[in-house]
Amino acid sequence: MATTMTVSSNYAGGVAGEIIGAAFKEATTIANNLVTVLPDIDFQMSLRKIAYSDGRVDYACGFTPTGAVTLSEKLLTPKKIMNAQEICKEDLRQIWSSASMGFSAHNDNMPKDVEAALLNEILSDTAEATDLDIWQGVAATTGRIGGFIELFAADGNVVKANNGITTLAGAITKANVQTEIEKVLDAVPVALRRKKDLVFGVSANVALAYEQALISAGISNGLGGAEMNLAYGSQKITVMDGLPDNTFVVYQVKNLYFGTGLLADHNEIRIKDMDESDLSGNVRLKMVYTGAVQYINSEDIVWYLSTTV
Repeated sequence: MATTMTVSSNYAGGVAGEIIGAAFKEATTIANNLVTVLPDIDFQMSLRKIAYSDGRVDYACGFTPTGAVTLSEKLLTPKKIMNAQEICKEDLRQIWSSASMGFSAHNDNMPKDVEAALLNEILSDTAEATDLDIWQGVAATTGRIGGFIELFAADGNVVKANNGITTLAGAITKANVQTEIEKVLDAVPVALRRKKDLVFGVSANVALAYEQALISAGISNGLGGAEMNLAYGSQKITVMDGLPDNTFVVYQVKNLYFGTGLLADHNEIRIKDMDESDLSGNVRLKMVYTGAVQYINSEDIVWYLSTTV
């Protein structure tokens, strides 16, 4: 089945100017090193965990071994995703790009301006979709990779609503955001609080509510100027576009992993002009990449969705 091509333009003739695609959110999770990226995974990778229990006792002559060492692992298995498109070149002649296609009725050339804009759209959309999937993806959904939230929800050892945190059972607002931030900070395991790679992440609406609360309290004047990073006391707050509304997540970067094959696959689209083989007048585009997420230590993760009942 060919890709659906919808044309909503009455323009006919030469190039009307640069084609501007939609503005996509930056894929912040990978770009800002908010998780550990493991490339070059062919099929799957074992994430090994060593748990050590204290064996220290008061000294006495002799040798009596104590303590325990437990070895375990979790599997990181990337899922292969494909995005395939097929476009009829004749559809493009009617709109912006007749001159750049050449004047032959055979439509010898794919319009370069449309090709560049289309590639940019696909790559940008893939970046945003990957960012969302890292957190919100559902593994059983076609074309999606399973995300961390799906794993957190199924893990009884993750600190979360009704499992270490008393739930608000409602949305975050400027009236309650400070209380909820403190609730999450109180739930962070003591051993985790001063780790250098600790991330205190919030969804965009939580960040907005906190900014509004600061302005209402006169702590921030709302007049702009130099960009100021959000923080609560000494704790830096990171806004994460991939999180759903009303979400907090606290973890170490080295504990959360995104696995893939070649990272370059996320930036590569293969293009084939089918006139070279079957004379169909179509152009095919295909993008194939892999991805999966996993973590090691459940007890070192705090995930709080305030709307949980």
